[in-house]
Amino acid sequence: MRSPFLFGKDLKSNSDTCRTASSCDKFSFSRHAVKPMSVKLRQQENKSGNPSLANQGFGKVNFEDPPQHFDISEARAATDFFEEHGFVVLKNCLDKTELTHLNEFFDRTQHEVPEKWGLGERRKPHHREQGLIFSQPLLDYPEIDQYTRHKGSFPLVARLLGGEDRVRFAELNFRETPADAGIGAMNFHHDAVNEDRFLREPYNPVDWLCAIHYLTDTQPGTPAFCVVPGSNRYETLSEAYEGLGSNYQETPLYGHAGTCVLYDTATFHARYDGDGKQARRTWHQYYARGGWLRSSLPTTDRYMRPPSRCLTDWNLFPERLVFNKDPKIRLFFSHWNTAQCEWVTSGFDAELRRSMPRGEQ
Repeated sequence: MRSPFLFGKDLKSNSDTCRTASSCDKFSFSRHAVKPMSVKLRQQENKSGNPSLANQGFGKVNFEDPPQHFDISEARAATDFFEEHGFVVLKNCLDKTELTHLNEFFDRTQHEVPEKWGLGERRKPHHREQGLIFSQPLLDYPEIDQYTRHKGSFPLVARLLGGEDRVRFAELNFRETPADAGIGAMNFHHDAVNEDRFLREPYNPVDWLCAIHYLTDTQPGTPAFCVVPGSNRYETLSEAYEGLGSNYQETPLYGHAGTCVLYDTATFHARYDGDGKQARRTWHQYYARGGWLRSSLPTTDRYMRPPSRCLTDWNLFPERLVFNKDPKIRLFFSHWNTAQCEWVTSGFDAELRRSMPRGEQ
């Protein structure tokens, strides 16, 4: 049987690559570089793994057996892979026009509103860990609306969350690790989780998932998203290390620009920094699961899983989307936190928005 951790073809020799934007027209920072930035990652202490073994995790980095990349038409196989490993990699999700637009958006907004990216004199705490991050581009840039339910990845997102009517928008941000940012050695961590994941049956659909779209080519040496396959069923990285045994791996996910990684937010992950010299750009979008689900626990077969909680207490959705004339879009943007409720009842007051955390970020 074919190993699930094999590319269909080698990244450098993949015969499919001339169908991708990045193969015939490389999306590397040589084309899309902005002015040199004096942004350095702050190196973290290895608290999630074993610092006596590695400066990040447990040092069991898997370079030899990369995971398969699925075509967006392979929905069943991609779903099966995700449900087994807690993540899946999709190829060719963005075309050349979209990649050009998004990279141009990075260049333009970093020049026009550098403070939103953390390029101002005073960098916010969330910038220090991420390099550069534009936290809420949807608020002021309707040109980004077209990507929120993108045809390349959204159909699989909907399948993984139980259907299109169950998908709720949670957050969208853009990130960049600038050239020469150094080694941050980010701690392996998971994002939002529900405690019932250890007891409920069935486990899927997941509570939240994230889609990371690569906007530049990612390969050995560049920063890369790194996962521990199968770790979403464990509470800590140490428990995953013990429980997975010889199957424990810290796997950097490389791919051409246009690649998309979908992961269960309970899966342990980190940024693998590569050589600390090369740059990377990504678009991150988080989704929550809406609706109630009939499920079971060890004590009852009548458990009803509630809709997922709001992912953050600060993320805001603009008026044009929450009151969109399309009922499907209104439903998609209906997962409101308290900040959103207060902003709506204020009539989307600009001053109130400015007073909120990341309201202008």
